Amino acid sequence: MPEWRQLIGQFVRESNASEREADGEAAELTKSAHYSYDQKEDIALNIQPKTYQSYDQAEDNSISTLAENEVKDSYDTIDTDSEEGRFQKKLRTENSEQEDEEPITKKIVIELIICILAFVGRGLCLNSVGPTLIDLRQIAHFTVPQAAWIFVSQSTGFLIGSLLAKRILQEINNEFALSMCLFSQALFSALIPAFRSAVVMCLMFIGQGFAIGVVGIGVCATCIRIGGKKRNGMFLQAAYLGVSIGSVCGPFIARPFLSNLAKQEINHQGEQPRLVNTHLYGNKANFELTSTTPQLLPENSLHANHSIDNTSSAVPPETELFTKTHVHFYYVIIGLVLCVPASSFLALYYQSGSSVRNTKIDSSHSESLSLQDCTAPLLTAIILIFIQCLLYFGIQDTYSNLLTTFAILGPPNFTKTQGVYLSSLFWASMCFGRLNGIWIAKLISPFKLLLIDMIVGGIAAATLLFFSSRSSGVLWTFTVLLGLSFATINGATVSWAAKHLPGNNYILAIIMVGRCCGLLVLPTTVTTLFRTTGPITLMYALFFVVCTMTAALTLAHSISLKFGVDGKLHSKSEMRKLKKETEDGTSI
Repeated sequence: MPEWRQLIGQFVRESNASEREADGEAAELTKSAHYSYDQKEDIALNIQPKTYQSYDQAEDNSISTLAENEVKDSYDTIDTDSEEGRFQKKLRTENSEQEDEEPITKKIVIELIICILAFVGRGLCLNSVGPTLIDLRQIAHFTVPQAAWIFVSQSTGFLIGSLLAKRILQEINNEFALSMCLFSQALFSALIPAFRSAVVMCLMFIGQGFAIGVVGIGVCATCIRIGGKKRNGMFLQAAYLGVSIGSVCGPFIARPFLSNLAKQEINHQGEQPRLVNTHLYGNKANFELTSTTPQLLPENSLHANHSIDNTSSAVPPETELFTKTHVHFYYVIIGLVLCVPASSFLALYYQSGSSVRNTKIDSSHSESLSLQDCTAPLLTAIILIFIQCLLYFGIQDTYSNLLTTFAILGPPNFTKTQGVYLSSLFWASMCFGRLNGIWIAKLISPFKLLLIDMIVGGIAAATLLFFSSRSSGVLWTFTVLLGLSFATINGATVSWAAKHLPGNNYILAIIMVGRCCGLLVLPTTVTTLFRTTGPITLMYALFFVVCTMTAALTLAHSISLKFGVDGKLHSKSEMRKLKKETEDGTSI
């Protein structure tokens, strides 16, 4: 019995020990489990901020990427879904492709030199009439009123040639057409003093003016073609430099061949005295106005100190006789000078191997415009450029013609020699300005160059208006400044038109027609006012014209920027054609 109880007690003790051991292991396991959970929780808490930060960053990046994609999609929608967007995108692509200009090759340099020589002949022809008018009167025996028909004849031929130039250059090879026109210009120039009839002489001037009109547009179109988008301004300035060279050199070349004063005889019939300046280096109006000084100004504006070469009523009238003229040699020299660019263009034509008629129309020739094809902004811009050219060429010719007479008969009281030197200085400053304009046109845009010219010209015109009658130094200084500002307007206007308006040859014809109208209208108008109101009218006209030119240019440029594509205006047919090409390219 005791043993049994002893065995039961031992079993109970062992069981309790097992239970205590099991409870200890369970407690250790529970403690370990709690520790692992707390450690994992701490780790999770440490990782959680980084996870939230990465998530926020990823969300921000997603939002930014989404916004960019939305903007990009919106631009793509504008450029691809909108017809106008596709059209403008195509034009921007074409314009960016045109930025790569062809390098200046030997052929381009040769063509540019030929164009300059052609415009040297142009300057000789346009400014040779004035210095040689006395000798032409001696040959043909026409009066001063009849002499005015010579200038009208030359301007009329110039106008007809400018109107027909586009058609001629479109149908005939450019080099061949320019060659034939230059040969014709040389022939008509050489034959001018060969006839003793004023009518035949006027016909020769019409033929000469016609050739000048065609050659002028052809040379400008050639400069635009070989100069490209970036260099056409430089090449045009270089070409018009040739005009200035011919204008300045012409009178000096002609001087040895002109007649000289032989003797004076008293005219007892009481006829109007003829005042002839045989040493005249000016141009047409210098002779006309100084040869009719008593009729030019009203009687109350002629003072005693204005008597020039025995024009005072106290001196008996006289008739002046001259030695034999050899002016025909001068016109033959002009013809020979013109033969140089004519032969050069003919050599280029034979070298190209092209046919006389254009089988493949050049892009510059194929652009045609009509009144119905012009949009309202384009038509407005063309009218404004026409007005600017009319005023510019008109006031340039008027100022150069009347400058000598203003200096002699007006308040400055210059002598004849000083007046002629002043006119020559104006042309010399224009020549110098065009020489510098070649490099200036490379640095700035045509509009900026024109705006600078207008501002400087406006300052010069205002100063001449208020102070030229008080100081001779002001007249000398600001005449030079005016010549410098006028020098680059011509080439910059053509370059601006080629950049912002369609149809190069059409726009060039508009510019040349504006030139002819300006030469026909403005000098006559200002001369009439000069005669009735006095010499200061010249300065009022100059200031008014420069201000009007500035307004016309600014308005035309604003229209091209507002209504044009990348600043260039297009006709209705061009807009339809480019839009159709854009649609076809998109559908493909």
